[in-house]
Amino acid sequence: MLSEATTSDNGRKRRASQNTFNQQRINMASLTDKVVATLIEDIERGVLRPGDKIPTEAALMKQLSVSRSVVREAVSRLQAANVVETRHGVGTFVRSSEDRESVRLADADLSNLLDIMAIIEFRIDLEGAAAALAAGRRTEQHLKQIASTLARFEEQLQNRSTDVLQHDVEFHLQIARASGNRYFFDVLSQMGRGVSPRTRLGKAGIAELDQIERLRSVLSEHKAIYQAIVRQDPDDARAAMRMHLSNSRERLRHAHGAAA
Repeated sequence: MLSEATTSDNGRKRRASQNTFNQQRINMASLTDKVVATLIEDIERGVLRPGDKIPTEAALMKQLSVSRSVVREAVSRLQAANVVETRHGVGTFVRSSEDRESVRLADADLSNLLDIMAIIEFRIDLEGAAAALAAGRRTEQHLKQIASTLARFEEQLQNRSTDVLQHDVEFHLQIARASGNRYFFDVLSQMGRGVSPRTRLGKAGIAELDQIERLRSVLSEHKAIYQAIVRQDPDDARAAMRMHLSNSRERLRHAHGAAA
């Protein structure tokens, strides 16, 4: 019969093994995102054109310092989105834009206020659900990454800078990643940076001082979402995200109204 001490020790070993496995999954997911983003960027910049063969597994492994399994997972994602196709024995090729199933939004689609409002409306339920899941599934590593992004956002505002778009977008992507459901991350990342209302405030002719005040409100709302996720409170996380995006919609409407 096993002693109580032996049973406890075995339990700790199992938990440690599970934590190590979970950390490996997180690291692999992050590296996979890196490979996907690199290939998408090359396609959008025209470095890789429709019909072009993408670099081999070996070349991508060397270029991005990742493992073969990471490269294969990234290519699998791009295949699922019809961005690339693999011809056995030949290689993997970029598909034409007409063949792709993507929700990426061209800048022209964001040229009027109604389109932008519709995008935010779509995101309210989508990201509310992602935040609720993140509250139940987040790891300490997820929390560290989100907190780091919030700190960079706050530092920019303390320096009186409105250049926070990257941190704003990254905050939402990190929560989608913490949801544990890659489709939330895929949809948001495919929408691109232009979806963020932050890109439209300058075009609305808003004074920099007013932009700083608006962005302080955004940061406060981001912190409320983060704290709900820290507390592992799905209902509060969902409500905080929905409130944040609803407020973003109203801020944008008022900004354009003031500039009209």
